[in-house]
Amino acid sequence: MGELRTIAIVGGGIVGVSCALMLAREGHRVSVVEAGRVGHGCSWGNGAQYNAGSSFPMAHPGVTWRALRWLFDGNGPVRLDSRELPRTIPWLARFLRTGQPKAWEAAYAALHALNAPCATLYRDMLGDTDWQRLFRPNGALHVWRDSSLGKLDKLVDGLRSSHGVSFERVDAQQLRELEPDLAQDYQRGIFFPDSGHVNSPPALVEGLMDRATAMGVSIQAARALSIEPGTDGLTLHTSTGPHRCDAVVISAGIASRDLARSLGISLSLASERGYHITMPGVSGAISRPVTDAASAFVATPLHEGLRIVGIAEFAAPEAPRDERQSSKLQACARMMLPNLSINKVTDWMGVRPSTPDSLPIIGPHPKHANILFATGHGHMGISGAPMTAAIISDLVAGRTPRLSCAPYRVR
Repeated sequence: MGELRTIAIVGGGIVGVSCALMLAREGHRVSVVEAGRVGHGCSWGNGAQYNAGSSFPMAHPGVTWRALRWLFDGNGPVRLDSRELPRTIPWLARFLRTGQPKAWEAAYAALHALNAPCATLYRDMLGDTDWQRLFRPNGALHVWRDSSLGKLDKLVDGLRSSHGVSFERVDAQQLRELEPDLAQDYQRGIFFPDSGHVNSPPALVEGLMDRATAMGVSIQAARALSIEPGTDGLTLHTSTGPHRCDAVVISAGIASRDLARSLGISLSLASERGYHITMPGVSGAISRPVTDAASAFVATPLHEGLRIVGIAEFAAPEAPRDERQSSKLQACARMMLPNLSINKVTDWMGVRPSTPDSLPIIGPHPKHANILFATGHGHMGISGAPMTAAIISDLVAGRTPRLSCAPYRVR
């Protein structure tokens, strides 16, 4: 084991808490710096599924025309606030480059490598009892209304097969056998038997944090303001005062962008705001996550109720939420599950830290090896958090990371 160190984790979401737990297991003195409640940002409001087989970057061959159609469709899943356009244009240019076939395939390979081991790693982090309490490994389903495969479908199938992903294409009758309440106009789907979901995203973060706390990890209720490198360590300046430490891990979601800027780094992170609705009492309508692939929304059965997640809204983090998005998601729920009885609905909006190539940013600051980034997981925080934490723990210990940081380097 390497030298034991004092480490501050900035951010109390699924990634930060996973890092805290893995570092504490190696004996380091760890604190989590979080201004809000641990696990109550995007880690609370996500779609709750893990599915390594669908770990594709948002950009793909032909994405330009599809994105344009969505942007000009008032009911579509993508919205770009014109006031955010100047900051978003460079990000969009990189996004479109990722849609080139070679870049797309390379990004998929890196995402798959990062996300595929997540269920096994969580079982190790949580123990069998808590893993079985939280995880539902009963597969995931993607569905389509059109009956014929396109060129992209065949490319995706080939990539999945080359990386050993288990999946089964199913027809309309097989869809009904898997999920009887789905709308009759769904004609085909893909079933991922090795995928699943967690029944409560906040309970997952809390379970990890409980284990971390039992190993001595503390929580500092504060907002991180800046990081000052020194000759014998670092000073983390927060809203409650300075904190001296040997290393800092930045896993603060979209706020990572501002912390990086204070260190001379311009991270290519976009403020991609996501929305969800949750309907208590109707989670039994489906038994696993179901993704409407053409409309880009996901339904997941949780302890809290049936959750519908969708919308990619590129707007400033502090901009007012668009109240129309809840109505859109309710319409999506009725479209997927026409017999659904919607009585009570809660809604939410949160800011995803999204990179143009969908690859998270994991690794050291180019000039300061004791400042580490673990951010930018976008839509795939649950899937990517455990391996991200494993890489961070390797870097802190001075070991060769078990997964090369090259695809996820600071950029």
